[in-house]
Amino acid sequence: MKKVIIIAQVLFCSLTAFAQQPIQGVWNTGQENTMIEIKASGDQIEGKVLSSDNSKAKIGNVIIKDVRAERGVYKGQLYAAKRKKWMDATFARKADKLVITVSAGWKTKVIEWKAGE
Repeated sequence: MKKVIIIAQVLFCSLTAFAQQPIQGVWNTGQENTMIEIKASGDQIEGKVLSSDNSKAKIGNVIIKDVRAERGVYKGQLYAAKRKKWMDATFARKADKLVITVSAGWKTKVIEWKAGE
């Protein structure tokens, strides 16, 4: 019986260790002091430009949309301003960073945003 309890505890601990951390919050993109706010809007999670020193950035524009939790990671779409199109992306919080992996065909790019204030 003790073995069963120990195995159950180990399984429970390993499952909670891989649980996804929420990605909501304010994030600094590291480019031109641009801050993005990610929050739940109804049953969706989306990200909008909160502030920026870039004169072309439009405050309030949605740049992250259709985010959903899937197998311990968030999946959704990120707007690529240079390409002027939406791209598939995964979002994972790691301590005070948001790690975004963008996929475009066979190419993959990893972007890190720092927690904002």
